[in-house]
Amino acid sequence: MKIFWKVFGVAFLSFVVLFSALTGMFNTYMKENESNNLPVVIEENGNEHIDEEELDEFTKLVKSSDRVNFILLGLEGPRSDMMMFLSFDPKEKKLDGISIPRDTYLVREGYPRSDQKKINAAYGAHGASGVKTVISSLLHDVPVDHYITITYKGVAAIVDSIGGVPVTIPKLMDYDDPYDSPPLHIYFEPGNYVLKGADSVKFLRYRKPNKGVDALDRDGDIGRIQAQQEFMKSAMKKVLGPKLPNAVGTAFKHVKTDIDLQDAMKLATSAAGLKLDSVNIHVMPGEAKLTNGVWYFYHDSKALKDLLTEIYSGESQIVESGPKTNNTGN
Repeated sequence: MKIFWKVFGVAFLSFVVLFSALTGMFNTYMKENESNNLPVVIEENGNEHIDEEELDEFTKLVKSSDRVNFILLGLEGPRSDMMMFLSFDPKEKKLDGISIPRDTYLVREGYPRSDQKKINAAYGAHGASGVKTVISSLLHDVPVDHYITITYKGVAAIVDSIGGVPVTIPKLMDYDDPYDSPPLHIYFEPGNYVLKGADSVKFLRYRKPNKGVDALDRDGDIGRIQAQQEFMKSAMKKVLGPKLPNAVGTAFKHVKTDIDLQDAMKLATSAAGLKLDSVNIHVMPGEAKLTNGVWYFYHDSKALKDLLTEIYSGESQIVESGPKTNNTGN
C-alpha cells in the first residue's frame, strides 16, 4: 500500500523539476519565511533514551548521509491533521517516509493540557518551523531540513485539477461533527465513485460512523491512513500523467515551503527520474492507548530507531501492516 502523502512527496519533487526556474513564481507562491518560538520537548512516556553505544553508531550513520529530510503537513486550521517525515537520498534516487499519527503523545514545556500533548497541536503554537524541531526530537534527533504544508482547501483544488480520483467505497460511510467549522457531514452509499473537491476531503477525513449506525469504521487514525493509501495510489496514476501540469499550477497556490530556490533547483536535479517503486513509506511503530480519558498514540522508540537505521542504511522496505490500533478518538 502507498501512504496518503506519498503522492505529495513525489509530486512536490516533480513540481520543482518543472517550475524551479521560474524564480518569481516560486518566491511569490511557495516560498515562506517563518519564525516562531521553538518548542522544548520533554522526554516522557514513550520517548525513552536508547543505549549510548547504539546512539553513537546511529548518529554516525545519520551524519555521514547526504539525505535531505522534510516534514509534510496537511493543515486543518491551527492543527496539522496529517504529518509525514520524508527522507530523500539524492545518490540512490530513493524516497523514504514515515507517517506520524496526529494523536502521537509528545510533551512540550509550557503546554500541560491533555490536548496539547498530542503532536498535532504543535503547529498552532510554533508554526511549521517549530514542528520541524518536534519531529526531529521524536525521530532521535534526525535532522529535518525543510517543511512543506498544504491545506484541505489545497487538497480539494488539486484533486479537481486532475478531474477527480476513482475510489471504491465498500460500505456505507455516515458521520457528522456539528462542532466542526463549518459542521462536517459525511455520507456515501457503497459503490464506485470519482471523488472531486470537497467530497475527496470528506473521504480522506472519515474515521468512524455516527453512534448506533451500521457503517464503515476505520478503527481510528491508523485505519484512516490505510484507506488514504489507496486513494493516493489511484491519484498518483493521474498526477504523474498528462494531468501533471494542471496539478502543478494549482499546487503553487496552496503549497508552502521554507526551501530556498537554489536548494530547490539542486533537489530538482537530483530528483529527476524518481520512480514510484523507489518510494518506501511506513507508519510509525507504536500503539494507541486510553490515558485519563484521552486517546494517545504512544510510539515505540526502539522500533522507530530500528526503522530509521534501516532507512539510513538503504535497507528499508515497504511495510504492509500498520501498528497496533484500538481507537484514537476524534
